[in-house]
This record gives sequence, C-alpha cells and structure tokens, in this order.
Amino acid sequence: MSDHHDALARMAKTFGIPGLCVAIYADGQAQQICLGEDAPGSGRSVTAQTWFQAASTGKHVTAAAILDFEKAGLIELDTPLGQLLPDAPAGWHDRTIASLLNHTSGLPEYLAYVESEQVPTRRADFMARYAHLEPMAAEGAAWGYSNTNYILLGFIIAALTGHSYAEAVQRLFDKAGVAGAAVASPDWVRRANAGAHMAGEGDSESKRREVIGDGDIAFTSHGASGWLRFLLGTADNRMFEAPLLATGRRSPYGCGWFVEAMGGDSIAHHAGHYDGWTAMAFLNRSRRAGVLALCNLAPGNTRAIRAIAQVALEAAAPSSTPLGLVPIADAEPDLTALIRAQLIRRGAAADRDCFAPELQTTIDKGGSVRGVLDLWSGEEPSAFTLVEEQLHGPSRMRRYRLVYGDRTEHVLVGLTNTNKIYWIWPL
Repeated sequence: MSDHHDALARMAKTFGIPGLCVAIYADGQAQQICLGEDAPGSGRSVTAQTWFQAASTGKHVTAAAILDFEKAGLIELDTPLGQLLPDAPAGWHDRTIASLLNHTSGLPEYLAYVESEQVPTRRADFMARYAHLEPMAAEGAAWGYSNTNYILLGFIIAALTGHSYAEAVQRLFDKAGVAGAAVASPDWVRRANAGAHMAGEGDSESKRREVIGDGDIAFTSHGASGWLRFLLGTADNRMFEAPLLATGRRSPYGCGWFVEAMGGDSIAHHAGHYDGWTAMAFLNRSRRAGVLALCNLAPGNTRAIRAIAQVALEAAAPSSTPLGLVPIADAEPDLTALIRAQLIRRGAAADRDCFAPELQTTIDKGGSVRGVLDLWSGEEPSAFTLVEEQLHGPSRMRRYRLVYGDRTEHVLVGLTNTNKIYWIWPL
C-alpha cells in the first residue's frame, strides 16, 4: 500500500496536481488514497472528508436516476422528448429518452454557442435561448457527445418527481446507501472545504438551479468508495449496454458511460473537467474492480487524471485496465499510419474522406465542442502501438497505446469494413 501511495504521489507531483483523492474497489476491498491540499496554498490536507467535484463524470448519476424511474414505471425510454417537455424546441420533440442517454439524439451542443454569454439557470430561459438550434443529425444516425442531452434529462427528472434535480438525485444516493455524495457546484465544493458551510449543509444554489444534470456531482473519497460499491454491485446493467447506430455499427456509449470490451472483460469509463476540477471513473465490471479519481486541477483536458486512475487500479487489480494489455502484431501498418495521422493532426482539419458518415456529419455540421478528436498534446508519442483488435459484425475496433514521457494513453478506433473511421475516443 505504501508503494502504491508513493507512486501516485509522484505522478501527482509530475502533473502539478495540488490535491487528489483516489477511491479504489477491488477483491471486495475498498481503498482510499488522499494526497496534497484541498486548494493550492490552502495548507489544508486532503482527507476522507474533503469534497471534490466530478464534472462530466457525474453524467452517469443522471442516467442512473432516469433508469431508476423507468424501472419504477414512471417513464419509458422510447418516449419522445416532446411528450415530457412540451416547451422544448419543436425540432427536438421526436428524440427519445434513450437517445438522450446514449448521445445518439443528434441534438446540438449548447455549449458550442455560449462563449460570450452566461448560460441560463432556469428551464424556460434555456428553452428560449436555444430554440433556434436545429438537430445536427437524425436520431441514431451518428453519435455525438452533447451536454444538451443531459440538461434535458435533468429537466425530465425534476418534472417526473416534482422536486428539484438536486433533491431527486440525493434520494438516489440515499436509496443506494451512499454518504459523502451530493449535487453541488464547484464553488460550493471550494467553500465547503474551506469550512464555510455547516456539516451536512447542502448546496442551496444547486437545489434552485434548473439547468443542471450534465455533471454537478461531488464526492468525498468515502462517498466515492460507496458509490463504486453500488456501481459494481446493484446498479442497473442497462447503463452499460451499447446501442447500434442506424448503420448497424456499435456505438460504444451506454447511459452515462463509454462501454467497451477489453481482453474479454467488460469495461466502462468516463472522465470530465470543469471549473477547477478533473475526474475519472473506470470500471472493470467483469472483475468487479473500479476506481474513481478526483483532483483539483482542470487544465482543459483529462490526460493526467486518466493516467492516474488507471495506474491506481492496475496496481490493485493487475490486468484490469488497458495498461495490462500486451502489444500484438499489426498486419496493417499502412492503416495504422493513416489512423495516427488523423488522430494526431497538430490542429489541422480532419480529412473528411478518412471518416465514415457517422463522423462526416460532425465534420460537416460543426457546432460541437468535441468535433473529431485531435489527440495532439504538444508532443509526439514515443510509441503508437496496436494492443487489441475486435470484430463486431459490420465493424471492428482497434485499440492503440500511445506512450509519452509522463503517461501511457489508449485510444479506441472504430472502423467500417472499408476502413473508414467511425469512432474515436481516448482512455
């Protein structure tokens, strides 16, 4: 345990992370590692009671609440959005709840349009502000990560329960028996750690805010451990079911999770960064092992926390992450060279002809904060190696390992039977 602690401390120092908490669950045992300060220069050590914001990692909590309501008979996942939110823009009404959950709705990313304006906090204002945004694709035609989907799910949760999103999700945490988990903004987390709140006092702002659902979840390391037990135990398995797109190709995103096969195991992951906080959740569901890593560094990417989370879990449960995969022979080096050129573009535009319709839609339409990923991080990887290949009917997945001086990354690439790229996401 000491070696494990020291290795993570060295990584945190290398990445410039002021404070870090890592909750690990493996072999039926929970571990919690707390390092550094709760804010740069605060002098307050991170403890099991220190709060961290989970950013977009918390989307799966919204998904869990929706699935809980569906199981209780309060909602059906094939219900069109307009039946539940009649005030939504008319062009969005036919998109189903299931498509919101797995980002196949084709709805635009509202955050792509808010650089110079304040995001509304009330549902009516949100609907009015973005009513002019037309869908970017037909439902199921493509996968596109859009925070709009989860804002709408937050509205649905409030409408179904008659309570605020924050109150409804707190009931989910209580039902799961998880303490040290809350709906809370980044500012509330900072104030809580500074002692500006009474013990047990919730975030009154989040209880009032209606535009919520895309990631305002906070955990202590104790709460993160409890939530991992829930996720690896009694959580609804439908969170981890990947849908098929209209093309018949698999979209590796379930409900609030990227979901993949890896070496015969079923894995799920999600990362996020927002307003001073970065987080990464990784589950190996086949081995009932998982990690939730949270830190108070948000440099606009999740590379550091993704690396830390996987190193932490790999040490506790060897071969449970892609770090345990060994390189395999690459029978198509020219294809790998093409993929590498499109994934590490140094900011250049993607070559549309290299991509399948699912990603051509993103290239053509724009209006996304994600777009077609460019993994350029200011340095070339010293290695770009094939570590896994899987066949999935009319498509296949190739997993590559990218080695840098301070970290090892992986990226899953989906290919059509004509070697067009239809999926890219890093891990």
